[in-house]
Amino acid sequence: MIAFKQCRTHREVSFGTNYGLLVKELRLLARAVVIVDAKDVIRYVQIVPEMSHEPNYDDAIAALKKVVG
Repeated sequence: MIAFKQCRTHREVSFGTNYGLLVKELRLLARAVVIVDAKDVIRYVQIVPEMSHEPNYDDAIAALKKVVG
C-alpha cells in the first residue's frame, strides 16, 4: 500500500519553508512533487517553474515506482 499525502499551507508556512517551496510574496507553495520513502528520505523532487503548469506526472510516477519497488 502506498501512503499519499497532499500538503497545503495557508496559516502555517513551516512545510514550505523547510522544503524550500514557499513563495513568500504570495504565501503559497510552489507547485511540486516530492517523494519521501518509508525512512523519511527525500527520493525525488520536481518543482514546476510556472505555477500554471502541471508537473510531469510520468516522471513522478516512474520515480515513485523506483522507490516503492
